[in-house]
Amino acid sequence: MNFRKTKRHGAVVEAASLSDILFFLMLFFLIISTLASPTAIKLLLPQARHTQNIPKQILNVTVNAHLNYFIEKEPVSFEGLERHLARVGSEVNKPSVVLRIDRTIQVNDLVKVVDIVNKNKLQMVIATEKTN
Repeated sequence: MNFRKTKRHGAVVEAASLSDILFFLMLFFLIISTLASPTAIKLLLPQARHTQNIPKQILNVTVNAHLNYFIEKEPVSFEGLERHLARVGSEVNKPSVVLRIDRTIQVNDLVKVVDIVNKNKLQMVIATEKTN
C-alpha cells in the first residue's frame, strides 16, 4: 500500500502585473482629464440656436465679467488689446478672432471690442453656447 501524500496545488492569483495596469490606466485618465478643458478662464457664454464652425487660424479674445481682457490666456489692457490685434493682423495671414465674452457684460463693452476687431479688418466670430 502506498500511503504517500499527494501534493495538492492550490489556485494562485498573480497580482503583480495588475498594479502596473491600474497605474497606467490612472495615468491615462489624468492626462485626458487635463486636456478636456481647453480654456482656464471660466465664462457664462450667451446662448444661440444656430452655430457655425470657425477656420483653423484663430485668435481667442476673452473678456470676463470683471472686464479683464485676455488674448490666448494672456491678460492685456484695453489699449494693449488694440495694439496686439493690429500687430497680429499684419503678421499672421488674417486670423479669425473668436470673441469669448461673458454674458453679463454690457453691450457697450462688447461693441468697443468689436470696433477694434473691425478697425483691424479681421474676421470675427462671437462664441456662444448651443441651446437645446
